[in-house]
Amino acid sequence: MNPCPAPTAAERSGLRDECGVFAAYDPTGVRTDLARLVYLGLFALQHRGQESAGIAVRQDEGLFVHKKTGLVVEAFDEQTLRILRGSAAIGHVRYATSGGSGTVNAQPLLMKTLGGPMALAHNGNLVDAEVVRAQLESEGAMFRTLVDSETLLYLIARRRLLGDDLTPAVRELMGRVHGAYSVVLLTTEAVAAFRDPLGIRPLCMGRLGDVVLFASESCAIEACGGTFLRDLAPGEIVVLTKDGISCDRAPVEPPLALSAGPASGIPAALAPGAGALCSFEFVYFARPDSVIDGASVERSRHLAGRRLAVEHPCVADLVIGAPDSGLTAALGFAEASGIPYGSGLLKNRYVGRTFIQPSQHQRENSVNLKFSVLRSAVKGLRVVLVDDSIVRGTTMQRVIRKLRDAGATEVHMRIASPPVRHPCYYGIDTPDTDELIANHPDGVEGVRVSIGADTLGYLSQDGLVASTADLRTGLCTSCFDGSYPAGRVEPPSGARGACCGALPG
Repeated sequence: MNPCPAPTAAERSGLRDECGVFAAYDPTGVRTDLARLVYLGLFALQHRGQESAGIAVRQDEGLFVHKKTGLVVEAFDEQTLRILRGSAAIGHVRYATSGGSGTVNAQPLLMKTLGGPMALAHNGNLVDAEVVRAQLESEGAMFRTLVDSETLLYLIARRRLLGDDLTPAVRELMGRVHGAYSVVLLTTEAVAAFRDPLGIRPLCMGRLGDVVLFASESCAIEACGGTFLRDLAPGEIVVLTKDGISCDRAPVEPPLALSAGPASGIPAALAPGAGALCSFEFVYFARPDSVIDGASVERSRHLAGRRLAVEHPCVADLVIGAPDSGLTAALGFAEASGIPYGSGLLKNRYVGRTFIQPSQHQRENSVNLKFSVLRSAVKGLRVVLVDDSIVRGTTMQRVIRKLRDAGATEVHMRIASPPVRHPCYYGIDTPDTDELIANHPDGVEGVRVSIGADTLGYLSQDGLVASTADLRTGLCTSCFDGSYPAGRVEPPSGARGACCGALPG
């Protein structure tokens, strides 16, 4: 609730991030406990960000924000939720990176403007944030944080000086910035939600009685008792006020060139039904009980496993999955291959995803705490281990070693996604190119030797796309093929920009 202090020099050189968003609005004004609904929604989105959590509410004629480092249950207690009363609220969970952490960059961001206060929560990353920010600073803007979300907030605030309607302000923003952004916005009169023109990051809406809900994933709407209605279309703007709801799906034409820096793949226009949803939502990020742009995450992972068994068959005695995101693909692999499915790895439920550890040393130690092997299940058997992806390879190397130490005679590695060869500029904290194990100079065989597997097979890119057959938009596959549909700008040395999450080890 207090102004943010100026960022330190250490934070300036670090990574910044955004992760998962949630919003609730009662146009009747009857319910004033919407912070509790947002709390439940953020709890369901905890897998998308575990460094900090925040909620902004509308009270009377003002906006109030509470945000704190830690998990959702650590950031809010009963007393805080009693104070945060209002008929409109937005929330955010954030992923921890190696720099730029702490409350200073936590969200929602609050800004006081001549048009009234505004609060914003953002999932994604702008590839030209530094360029736009520099332009705004040259025009007199003063930024208090390191996150590119503040650039979005400032652009909207400045345009609103010309009128109260949010839709023209957001539409103008969409014509100026590149990258990924799913946003929920709170003012004293409205709640707004919008996706970037390519729909790279997910955003959906639902309802609980008279209350309208927005969330990064449908599972969060259902977790607080709501009913999922639909996904926002790429480039769509939804604005809620006491007078009703407006949805703007006007054709969006993204800027044709960046103001500075190299760019590639900038689309000239967005065709109806087109888009580029992040493929890693299905591979790893999203909860399996979510449905994104028409495609079930659970079914997609199951189909990916079945396709993987066809593309890379194996003679083995047992198929096991790496908990949790590799389990469904492992089941699909077992069904298609005829090899029995079983449990071989156990996960400590009190240890978070290894990517939440900011240093490589901490990530490596987390593997030993996170996974244990069922010796009786794998001893003397040829094992197929299915996981969602390999990024650095450190985690998989240790898991395979643990399986061998437990008595597995062979370990055949199968990956339910293509090799990750390129960094992401749209909100995933991928390592530098030379840290991605798929870029091993000896190719797949070099990766196999490095992780210690007997054989290694990756799902093809065509196979991954086929596994999301129900998807109503296209897929962003930049981390696999370097296509970058929303452009690419190399960040300054030592900083990669804002991130919504990290890939596994």
